[in-house]
Amino acid sequence: MLNIPKNWIQVENEQIPFLIKPNEKNVSDNTYMYVYGLDYQSPPDMDLWIEGNNSGLKNDIPQIKISDLNLKFENLKTGNFLTGRYKPVSYIYPDSKEEVLLVIESKTTIITAVLSAKDNVEFNKYLDSFKELVNSLKINGANVTYK
Repeated sequence: MLNIPKNWIQVENEQIPFLIKPNEKNVSDNTYMYVYGLDYQSPPDMDLWIEGNNSGLKNDIPQIKISDLNLKFENLKTGNFLTGRYKPVSYIYPDSKEEVLLVIESKTTIITAVLSAKDNVEFNKYLDSFKELVNSLKINGANVTYK
């Protein structure tokens, strides 16, 4: 469960069930946030997941700049479903697009929260909205079954 930050709206998207954009005029299509979960049959490893994601991006976009971002979230602590492990990663693309990918590890799911912005100005403008979104996340548990 989560709350949509103030002045953001949910938009229809076939590939991403929860996609939100600023409710403002003149905002780039490259500026949005989403939260997405990927379920696994065995406990996922956040570090391996990030390593694989970063390797794929570096292969596709050799000029991309990848670094850790120092963000803390008190609500992502160890619980019934969460492992307490999460990591925010920063991406700066050659066209100046900037993103933060927050990877959250749980017992059966990798949850990702993303802020993507057309450039550093929009990124910094909306970073507090991203923090508001993540601080509202409540991940209680899930039953994952495979057929």
